[in-house]
Amino acid sequence: MLNGLKLWNFNSGITPEDNLQGTAFVLKTCQRSLVLTFDHIPFSSTHLPPHEIHSGEAAYVFLLETICGLKSKLIGENEIVGQFKEAYKIYAQQTLKDTRLLMILEKLFKDAKEIRTQYLIGISQKTYASITRKHLIQKAKANHVVVIGSGALAEDLINQFKKKAQVSICARNEAKVLELATLHGLNVIPWDERLSLSKQPFIANTVGTESILFDQDFFRDWSSQHQNRLFVDLGSPSAIRTSFKINDFVVRLDDIFKEGAIVEEQKQLQIQLARAAMKEVTAKRKSLFEAKLKQLPTLLSPQINQDMRYI
Repeated sequence: MLNGLKLWNFNSGITPEDNLQGTAFVLKTCQRSLVLTFDHIPFSSTHLPPHEIHSGEAAYVFLLETICGLKSKLIGENEIVGQFKEAYKIYAQQTLKDTRLLMILEKLFKDAKEIRTQYLIGISQKTYASITRKHLIQKAKANHVVVIGSGALAEDLINQFKKKAQVSICARNEAKVLELATLHGLNVIPWDERLSLSKQPFIANTVGTESILFDQDFFRDWSSQHQNRLFVDLGSPSAIRTSFKINDFVVRLDDIFKEGAIVEEQKQLQIQLARAAMKEVTAKRKSLFEAKLKQLPTLLSPQINQDMRYI
């Protein structure tokens, strides 16, 4: 049943330090970090970073709104679906996992697809990748773009760019870089040579980290070498430190958010209808889960099962 569902919503880049392996499904995006459990509180400390908590049906509705892009700054964006599926894949491969959570997430994907099809066709704003393509390919006329990073967003960018420009990739994960380079025919720039990217006029960064990868010295060198240039930073937290802004040909994630702001009244109506449908489908899911979840084994450690009896 959905009554046991608990969802913690933290700000981007923030999750508690507890070891959550097996006890929780975790999703990290550029806008939030979600921790989802069933009948279990995974945190040993009561002193958590600022967060929201949703339980039961409210948690499922929140998940639906998130995966449908209604919690995103780019309303209706669909990159979040791939991020959900990747996080699901990682969780499903863990030795310790709660099969009830797996079933709930599988139904979430199904419900979200139906709601998108019924109510959100045409609502999707341009995604981060397509807006970045517009800046780099259409406006700047880039014929060669360097993509920094190897995650889902990096691959979205590669797919956006490769038909119109040559694409190179630079990332820390060598195995993933090789996979993407082979699949898409990319040139590889080694990660330890990333500062040499100042020689490249057109760069799109997807790496989010608290560390500074590109500082003011890098951008001074970069700007001095290229008259026609553009650096798009989609990382969260941002990995760049520079005073350069959009007028200096450095576009940040907030600039992308502003560009995708929704204004059309019809789209707002579609969103209202979608949210109403989400509440209806959640109520139906609750009754269906009542019977199914009782039959599912819980593949958690004995200690976790013991702890759950006292929640």
